[in-house]
Amino acid sequence: MNVIFCDPKLTIGNHKDAAGFFQSCREILDEYVTDMTYISTSFHINRLLSGEIDRNDILIFFNALDGRYCDLFLKLVKKCNDAKCRVWAIAMERNPECRRPPGPVSDRQSFDVSCRNENRSPMKNNMRAIAQIFARKIVAQTLSPLYRDEVLYFISHRRTDGEHITAKLADELKLLTRERNVYRDVINVEVGEDAQHDIDNKLSLSDVLIFLQTEEAHQSCYIMKELCYALINDIPVLWIQIDNASYRDMPIHPGEKPALHYRSEEFDCQERLIEIADEIEEKCFQLMMHSSNQVFSYVEYLNELKYDNKIKLMADRDSILAYEIEYRETMKDIYASGIRKHYIQCFGRNPKEADVAAFLEKVRKKDAYEKNDRLFLLSNHGRREKRCSDSKVTEENFDDYITNLENVSGIKRQRRNKRIILSGAFPDGDEIYKNSLIEAVMIYAREIIKGGYTLVFGAHPTFQKLIFDIGKLYASDMKYSIEMHMDRAYAGGYDLEELQEQCTLILSDGLQEMRERMICVEKSELLICLGGKIKVDKTQQGVDAEAALARNVNVPVALVGTVGGRSSEYAFERITGNGWSDLNPWGKELNEGLFYNVNHRLMVRRLLGAIE
Repeated sequence: MNVIFCDPKLTIGNHKDAAGFFQSCREILDEYVTDMTYISTSFHINRLLSGEIDRNDILIFFNALDGRYCDLFLKLVKKCNDAKCRVWAIAMERNPECRRPPGPVSDRQSFDVSCRNENRSPMKNNMRAIAQIFARKIVAQTLSPLYRDEVLYFISHRRTDGEHITAKLADELKLLTRERNVYRDVINVEVGEDAQHDIDNKLSLSDVLIFLQTEEAHQSCYIMKELCYALINDIPVLWIQIDNASYRDMPIHPGEKPALHYRSEEFDCQERLIEIADEIEEKCFQLMMHSSNQVFSYVEYLNELKYDNKIKLMADRDSILAYEIEYRETMKDIYASGIRKHYIQCFGRNPKEADVAAFLEKVRKKDAYEKNDRLFLLSNHGRREKRCSDSKVTEENFDDYITNLENVSGIKRQRRNKRIILSGAFPDGDEIYKNSLIEAVMIYAREIIKGGYTLVFGAHPTFQKLIFDIGKLYASDMKYSIEMHMDRAYAGGYDLEELQEQCTLILSDGLQEMRERMICVEKSELLICLGGKIKVDKTQQGVDAEAALARNVNVPVALVGTVGGRSSEYAFERITGNGWSDLNPWGKELNEGLFYNVNHRLMVRRLLGAIE
């Protein structure tokens, strides 16, 4: 699939708004779309005319102001139309000639910029926001397993002090584009329905949870439940602070601090409300694309299983992120037995009913349906128990699917009686990317517990409930699998009996004693450092203090650099200076992989392999 995007100079001349629109589109397309062709001269057109146009290609151009085009450009439009590829026109002005595409595609609907601009404040420069809406439509066409234009935003808010701004925000977000769906329980739950069941269902289907953190939000157990569900199930969370509301007492933090801040009165000004909706939409898109990027770590691991001759893996060249897998059962298979052939479609986002229908239509049209024993839609959101209209098709989560591949390939799990210390703290930096630290902590914790190790960590308030929930999913014995250390000064804020049911709890007097008991008292295999504050006084940096304690008792230290903060800075110092020998024995490849590689699943598995 190739996207052919015509420079506005080809058809509309030196049009200032069109040039700005084009440039704003490129900001997004150049970041996410690999197969892009920008054309601006007759030479470029002639090259396209001399080659092949595929029906999966997309031609994008600006309609001429007066409806007149050069013959060469009309030949290109005809060639694309004859190839039955998608032709998208952009109308910058409201006159009929500019709104109507040329010749053979004159019946196609243009993307009407002037109409969208009329719905906004004429005193504001809205061109960038409108262009980004259009660019996201292109991303949805070219990377549909990672992003689709029809998204669902779930707004988590406290009614008592957040309903007014929630209503205004929801209405404005829905005006951005007709594909935008926004859920808020007050109006979306029908009279007589089970409200909590409907809320839970919509949350499970959502693409982003927008958390409006008002002053009273932390008092709602329902909001905390929604945040925890989203974090555990890889649903991106956009944290918005209203009126400088305090979040110190929140039991769950979806980051170190909010990504956006607004005053409640800003939502009563229509011009400002439009700007807020645009800002939130842009952040949500960034979050969705960042979250979707996880899919490549699973594909990379499938390739590792292929290279180790555990499975056969063949890419479907006609589809994005679709593969055929073949393996012979050697141990228990949760799906079937014997020689298995699977067709899998990987998603970086939450698949919707329309995706399931499109998948079924695709596999039935080709030999994939008859050729394979089972067909899977794989994502972080898949649930095997969810019924599909075709019994041969299963929606599954990546972790369980890969765990099954490991099982049938003879990869054994056992209780190892080995401790691994996980030290995580939020770094300073852009809040939108601090979700990556939570993502990393969850992945490392999941793999450590699944691998039969004892996970050891300090009682960080954001991470402890996440780790407990991961333990419930993957640990056969919570007290064996999770060892949590806590400064006794903070113990008064917890139900200790409840904590002791979920982990082995060890209390200490002060931070230094806690670190020493966590790292030095019992033998550990590894200390993994993620994030951490960078301070002027380096003696106050937690990463350095814990690394020094670990090395004093010969515990190797792993520095995860891809989540920023002190662990990244410390790793960079090693790359450019002293090397790694005084931290661990693994050498350059593994250590620099931890610094550069954002594939946390792959890196934690390599780390676990290094200590065996």
